[in-house]
Amino acid sequence: MNYLISFFNLSHLFYLRPQPMALRGLIILVSGDILLVALGVGAYIYAPKIKDGLKIKGIRRLVHLGLTMGIIGLVYAFFAWQGVALLAARFWLLIWGITLLIWALFIAKYLFSDVPRLRRQIENKRKFDKYIP
Repeated sequence: MNYLISFFNLSHLFYLRPQPMALRGLIILVSGDILLVALGVGAYIYAPKIKDGLKIKGIRRLVHLGLTMGIIGLVYAFFAWQGVALLAARFWLLIWGITLLIWALFIAKYLFSDVPRLRRQIENKRKFDKYIP
């Protein structure tokens, strides 16, 4: 727990020449990135099985999120492991995390808010078009 407290210390977070990341932090980071890549690959494999066009768009967004953020995270983990100046700075991890969170929120909004609304609109249009010659 002390490692996480010192990891997110502001002086440590914005230091441009950080020390190489500790093994525990690297294992956590690489594990999370591999899970993101696995999410992207799994969603890519699962997408053709879905017949609903609206859900396919959401699944494709998950594919892009998982692969893009997973690969970027693995590249950052490499730089952090090597202790490369500026590229291993911890604020990149903060930017990466905020971007991941915002992107995931947009996907969740699409899947859980926009898709049901669009389905209702399509169903209402079908009901209306049923009576038009």
